[in-house]
Amino acid sequence: MKKLVFVLAMIASVAAVGQKPIKPNISKAEKDLKAGKLDEAKAVIDATVVAPEVMESKKGGPSKDAAKAWYVKGMIYAALDTTKEAKFKSLEPNAFNIAKESFEKAMQIDGGKSKSFVQLPDPAIGFPRDFTFDEVSRKYADHYYMKAANVYEQDKDYARAFEEIKKVVYFIPNDTSILFNAGVFFASAAKDYDASADYIQKYFASGGKQIDAYRQLIAVYASQKKNEEALKAVREAAAKFPNESEFAQSEIALLYDMGRLPEARASLEAKAGTGKADRATYYNLGVICLKLNDQPAAEKAFNEAIKLDKDDFDSYAQLADLKYKEVRKVRDARNDIAGKNDAEIKKRQELFQQIKTKLLEALPYWEKCEQLKPSEESVLYGLLSVYGELSAYDEAYEAKSKKLAAKMKSLGLEVD
Repeated sequence: MKKLVFVLAMIASVAAVGQKPIKPNISKAEKDLKAGKLDEAKAVIDATVVAPEVMESKKGGPSKDAAKAWYVKGMIYAALDTTKEAKFKSLEPNAFNIAKESFEKAMQIDGGKSKSFVQLPDPAIGFPRDFTFDEVSRKYADHYYMKAANVYEQDKDYARAFEEIKKVVYFIPNDTSILFNAGVFFASAAKDYDASADYIQKYFASGGKQIDAYRQLIAVYASQKKNEEALKAVREAAAKFPNESEFAQSEIALLYDMGRLPEARASLEAKAGTGKADRATYYNLGVICLKLNDQPAAEKAFNEAIKLDKDDFDSYAQLADLKYKEVRKVRDARNDIAGKNDAEIKKRQELFQQIKTKLLEALPYWEKCEQLKPSEESVLYGLLSVYGELSAYDEAYEAKSKKLAAKMKSLGLEVD
């Protein structure tokens, strides 16, 4: 047993003697990186960035080579993150974050004095040349974007794809096409709506102008019930795209949801005042006026909508409903009168005739609704009620009522 222990000790001693300490050397780390020897490059650069003789000046500050050392470390760790070789990839599970920290240290130390730290082969000229920081960043960004796109389109792993696109944004933070894709597609697909909004805002700040970015931003804020933010985005979009009516409609919808009806009404009336309002503007104005209990203004708005679209079912339906509510109001007033004395009996008779007048006012709207949507259940029941009540004044409506009831039965509707 003692002999075995002695032999093992000898082996350990020989191994220790055979292991040479790694010498700090920026050039060697860079050379190993270019040769694809990522394990050796990592070992050398890790030793280099902690070596005072390389990283510190005699005065105690960063040396003239410190920034490059950190930059080369960033490149090596970025290579570890992007490599497909498992033996290298397993060397550091947090390679990208270390690369990021290293690049940032390099830029902080350099302070903008340099344009390049490395030479790389340039196929266009056939030999190596200095690659600027932007060029190096673009190379990494291109690689990460291809990876992100493949994960997004082929694997449908949107969370992982989003993590990859974040790396692209890190290298080219002001690229509008990347910010657009990150915000409109990648972040939203990963259901990170805060990030989606953040990237889209950065896209605009970088000069982006696509209308779809506004659409996505509005949708993101609306889905999160961030109505004030959504309203601001809608108004910005409307100002930049004045011919796109969707933003005006979205503004009204948001104001409506927020209970700011007078503001919504004022906005619609202002548009109507320009003489360029479309059917939807008048229809929405009518709906809001109804909510504000201004029936005359609502009727006027719905009629204006019909002038622009003679087959505007929604406006006809609103008017039909309004007119029938007037019938109910007169009927209720009549029912409230007992009719025990001559004055009451006379008043009831007057109101009875007013009911007929109101029914005849409502009738054309209900008939137009049936013409536009012949099988609409609510329309058929409403028209049947109007015919039924008019039958008390004119027997001709009994035939119409029976014909309509037969049609409704053929459609499977329940009719008394």
